[in-house]
Amino acid sequence: MLAQHPHDITLPTFAKPEIKVSVKETERVPRAIAQTWLDKLSAVLASNDYSRLSTMVHHDSWWRDFLALTWDFRTVRGLPNLTKFLEENGPVAQLSNLKLQESGQFAPNFQQPIDGLEWVESMFHFETKVGNGKGMMRLAQGDDGVWKAHFLSTSLQELKGMEEVAGAKRPHGGNNSLKGGVREGNWYDRRERQKEFLDEEPTAFIVGAGQSGLNMAARLQALGLSALVVDKNARVGDNWRNRYRTLVTHDPVQYTHMSYLPFPSNWPLFTPKDKLGDWFEAYASLMELNVWLSTTILKTTYSDTDKTWTVTVRRADGTERTLRPKHVIFCTGHAGEPQIPTFPGQSTFRGTIYHASQHKDASTHPTSLTGKRVVVVGTGNSGHDISQNYHEAGASVTMLQRRGTYVISADTGLFMLHAGLYDETGPPIEDADVYGQSLPIPVQFALNVEGTKRIAEAERENLEGLRRAGFEVDFGHDGSGIYRKYVTRGGGYYIDVGCSKLIIDGKIGVVRSQGGIKGFEEGGLVLADGRRLEADIVVLATGYDNMRTSARKVLGEEVAERCRDVWDLDEEGEVNAMWRPCGHPGLWFFGGSLALCRIYSRFLALQIKAIEAGLNKQ
Repeated sequence: MLAQHPHDITLPTFAKPEIKVSVKETERVPRAIAQTWLDKLSAVLASNDYSRLSTMVHHDSWWRDFLALTWDFRTVRGLPNLTKFLEENGPVAQLSNLKLQESGQFAPNFQQPIDGLEWVESMFHFETKVGNGKGMMRLAQGDDGVWKAHFLSTSLQELKGMEEVAGAKRPHGGNNSLKGGVREGNWYDRRERQKEFLDEEPTAFIVGAGQSGLNMAARLQALGLSALVVDKNARVGDNWRNRYRTLVTHDPVQYTHMSYLPFPSNWPLFTPKDKLGDWFEAYASLMELNVWLSTTILKTTYSDTDKTWTVTVRRADGTERTLRPKHVIFCTGHAGEPQIPTFPGQSTFRGTIYHASQHKDASTHPTSLTGKRVVVVGTGNSGHDISQNYHEAGASVTMLQRRGTYVISADTGLFMLHAGLYDETGPPIEDADVYGQSLPIPVQFALNVEGTKRIAEAERENLEGLRRAGFEVDFGHDGSGIYRKYVTRGGGYYIDVGCSKLIIDGKIGVVRSQGGIKGFEEGGLVLADGRRLEADIVVLATGYDNMRTSARKVLGEEVAERCRDVWDLDEEGEVNAMWRPCGHPGLWFFGGSLALCRIYSRFLALQIKAIEAGLNKQ
């Protein structure tokens, strides 16, 4: 059982040593420092003598690895643990041919992330026995004046001889490149058979045609693996179209690009839901993804002997089809089933109660909402958006807040989060993705404290206005802000797209009740302290369970029991069971924001390709 806050850390600071006269100025040049250190690491890796790490790695050091040293995501802390980790995995992985990034934003440079901590930072490239990758080094100068590694990361980017069919390796496309020639059909003929899987079984069966499923299918097909995406909706993109009318993306466009196909340069910063749904539909067509719509799963079984699934589905025309994929990828979002609480006296309530997942559009309410009293339970993104929707439709809205919520403005703070990395001045997105995931998650939490303070200062007027209105603003127990709430809870924050001003101006009310709801009466709610809230409509914006609950519903109890819970962090500080082995062979959970789906689809596709190629003995 993990402690309440197991990933709280204190970042070290180092006293700057006195620079002796004999030390050449060139020794302070970032490139020289980085190259000297990288040469030492290369020598250690070549010799497999990891006892020498103590001369080049701080005792409190970290190494975050994505598939380069093991077929999993690992965060290892401390020189003894790091030494053991390399002793166990280094000789097999065979890291070699380490080279510094030569130019651009991630060439060697000095950075000072917090007062008292200066490091030399650089991207580097490497090979392993099976692939090629990129890493990040962050070297801090100790009290003895020696530059040693404080944070290291390595991430596999491709498999040798099995690289993505993209860029310089893009397919030929001409008729003379078709296997068997045009006698066996032109591109269109072959696509029609391919979409129906008339000649082969899909390697991967993907559940859900949202950003998760589409990114995954595109990555797998670029690696030469067949993938079938099934979705219960009638159109690709309906998982966004069918949500409430006012929804827009909460991340800016530069951060949300899909794999291989970035948004056009004139695309809006924040994408309305229907526009994004249309983009998904176009993406599926342009990427030649195999999607079966209006399709439901009837039955699934897994054979540990054959390492194969048997999946029976019912298609739009009512026919049934049985498929035998090697992998099932659950791409239904990073959350699971809606968490819908029930309360004493609820059946006596004369009004309407429903969960936020069922909300569509207040403006389409069958009767006028003028004068109607709406209570929205929950103050995360959905709670705010639904409250704003009801207010704009004429209702009298009150938000019920049980605990504090982190608030960041989409106009100011959100851009501060991504400045210099995911904006118009940023580096190539492939490098930005490597850099953005290179620090251990607990270290990101610690570093985010200062950034969260800067954002709060820039948004002081908005935050003070919320407090005056009775809204409790919360920055997390450690003050690290949005990312910790997202990656551990999947909620507890609001990216402000207009609702905060309505609260500040008194147009949307806020009632705080730490004890929550005691029960219902005919005319409304009774709070834990006995206060009463009159209501005609109550919306429960109470969040979602973890993805394992969706797997239990769709794939059955036997499958779900072999899985670990999904989301939050494990002992090392990596996300549980998401984008990585989940406990059940051949089953993968995949979800998250558009950006995370782009980033981690590469890693999951590599894991599956390695299994199919016999490199990864799952």
